[in-house]
Amino acid sequence: MDNKKPIVKRFFMASAFVLAIILLGVVAIRCRPSPHFISDPGYRQLVHQQFEKRIIMAAGRKQALFDIFHKTLLRQEREALEFLYAFMPLSDLANLHGQYFLNQVRSALEAREFFSWGKIIPEDIFRHFVLPYRVNNENPDEARQAFFDELKDRIKNLDMYQAALEVNHWCHEKVTYKGTDERTSAPLATVRTAFGRCGEESTFTVIALRAVCLPARQVYTPRWAHTDDNHAWVEVWVNGRWFYLGACEPEPELNRGWFTGPAMRAMMVHTTVFGQYQGPEEIITRSELFTRINQLAFYAPITQLKVQVKNTSRQPVPGARVDFCLYNYAQFYPVVSLVADEEGEASITTGLGDMFIWAEKDGQVAWKKVTTGQIGPLVLVLNRGELGNEEVDLDFIPPVARNIPPLDQARVEENNQRLRQEDAIRQAYEATFISEDKAREWAQEKGFPADTAWTYLQKSRGNWQEIIKFLENLKPVEKALGLKLLGAISEKDLRDTPANVLLHHLALRPEKMAGLNDDTYVLYVVSPRIGQELLTAWRSNLQQKFSQSQQKEFRENPHLIKDWIRKNIKLDDSNYYQVPLFPDRVLELGRADDYSLKILLVAIARTAGFPARINQVSGQAAFLMAGNWVEIKLEGEEKEASPLETKGTASLRLTYQPVAGLERPVYYTHFTLGRFDGHRYQTFNYENDPLLASFPVELQLEPGQYNLVTGNRQADGSVLCRLLFFKLQSGEKKEVNLVLRKEKNHATG
Repeated sequence: MDNKKPIVKRFFMASAFVLAIILLGVVAIRCRPSPHFISDPGYRQLVHQQFEKRIIMAAGRKQALFDIFHKTLLRQEREALEFLYAFMPLSDLANLHGQYFLNQVRSALEAREFFSWGKIIPEDIFRHFVLPYRVNNENPDEARQAFFDELKDRIKNLDMYQAALEVNHWCHEKVTYKGTDERTSAPLATVRTAFGRCGEESTFTVIALRAVCLPARQVYTPRWAHTDDNHAWVEVWVNGRWFYLGACEPEPELNRGWFTGPAMRAMMVHTTVFGQYQGPEEIITRSELFTRINQLAFYAPITQLKVQVKNTSRQPVPGARVDFCLYNYAQFYPVVSLVADEEGEASITTGLGDMFIWAEKDGQVAWKKVTTGQIGPLVLVLNRGELGNEEVDLDFIPPVARNIPPLDQARVEENNQRLRQEDAIRQAYEATFISEDKAREWAQEKGFPADTAWTYLQKSRGNWQEIIKFLENLKPVEKALGLKLLGAISEKDLRDTPANVLLHHLALRPEKMAGLNDDTYVLYVVSPRIGQELLTAWRSNLQQKFSQSQQKEFRENPHLIKDWIRKNIKLDDSNYYQVPLFPDRVLELGRADDYSLKILLVAIARTAGFPARINQVSGQAAFLMAGNWVEIKLEGEEKEASPLETKGTASLRLTYQPVAGLERPVYYTHFTLGRFDGHRYQTFNYENDPLLASFPVELQLEPGQYNLVTGNRQADGSVLCRLLFFKLQSGEKKEVNLVLRKEKNHATG
């Protein structure tokens, strides 16, 4: 027994030694720095410097945004976080928080480790096309984590090409196409709804691809040349090159889609890349925060269009803005806007068709219609500040249609069979929405009018339980008001707004002002729907920000709200995706873009109990004063006219003589009206406005310079356009006959 003690002792000594070596190894591993997320020291320094700028500008939300950096972070996590903070748009600094961004970073890095292809993705491709949580102008959510969990086992044994196709099949199981309003749903809301427009489908699909470490980006033709529409689709990086696909529209192979033919006629296809991207694509815009690239050469025949802007002395005009426009939706829409260089030049790669070029600086303008590929450099001479009383006919010819090679029919039929199965999966999910019978039964039991309740529950789609929750939490005296509130928000709001947000605004509604009818009170005081922002519970924070005495002052003189905003909130143009900031977050951040300031103006007024809105036609904020809507302009120092004063207005009477096949012209299809803002013509939004339900039309407008654009699109996609410039003086009554041209004359302007 005693002879065994040294052996046991030696055993434990040896074990302790081995354990010590293991522990030292673990410590060494833990102490060893994790790899850099950004290996290039120069780019890493650029990111860090930009990150430090954002710390300063977002000081108002320091704790919510930057406390996350006090956590224990791996080096690559810290650098990835700094990259996101360095380049995110203003809306994300305002609306989101640090833990959200850290979750995004960790999920992206986890996916890179999980999938075999994560090891072959170049650093810059991963940085710009996998890591970013945002695709376009959606409100970001936690879709990346949910999609990874659902997709990882389905595709982990596939190669990249097959994985990209399979992800799109999964997307088709979830979502199909249907037109919706311009606010882009978050990906999880799109899944809950089971449909979306192309911008929502492509946003959803890009997030799904990125969730499984497949680099992806949304590409976009801002406007087609051959038809009145636009389109968004997806590009995915596979084994060293980019391919395209139709979001939620799986084909047997990549680089196919219903839009392949139209894309061959495109005049511009671009995307906005998060951060300062240094890839091989043509750069349209390189800003401090984002890079806009031109991918048209991937889809269509191209040419270079160069414009030089000069003054009347024939000297170059550096800094002039040049808009390269397409006729679409009866207006001239800038698919690209550039600032002229030191030589007064601006150029783009574009397709083979007609464009409308507009140049301006310091209120001096020039324009011309051009046919690309048939001219040398175009010279525009800025020589006019007014374009009154001119009329010109213009013919716009789009690029020619081209043939597409057919696919193997056996593969097409196999794919179609899968599509039918996926439709059935999606329809099975939709069958879980509340039925009409159950909705009516519930309404009768709870004391709600069945027809009204079913209307809102049907429109709410997969969000129906939240609408039920909202209605069930109403007090008996609030039921009528609660139903009115549901009628005051949009259909998309019904599909993606939680019950607590609606209950919040109803519970904190201010007292109704004397003389205000119920409908106006709900629409323009109680309702949280202002513009194109996501509905959030902002009212309590605004009530806390402004004392009862301040709110009373605002009710008595709402112009004081404008004065307060001008003094306390800084105008910031770094919100490059134009996602509206939540009103209460603007107060925290202390800065906002112009549109978010208008939303804040209205939100403060409604919090104080004063009816306010954003005018759909003009886009300006407005207060209801003495029964009249008075527009409030935050920019400039001009004083708005009191409703009790005589405001200088002009009257425009639009007449139309019906022609065969068109009893009444439609706004945004056959004509638009715009007002010159000192730089370019801003088109009014009269879409679905009852004023234009019949002709003649009487419009009350501010004095100024206007243009009327009419267009008659032909079967081949060409347009017979008439462009009329005219002036309206204060008190003037002017009549203009709206004419849709029938004959081509090839005037060039």
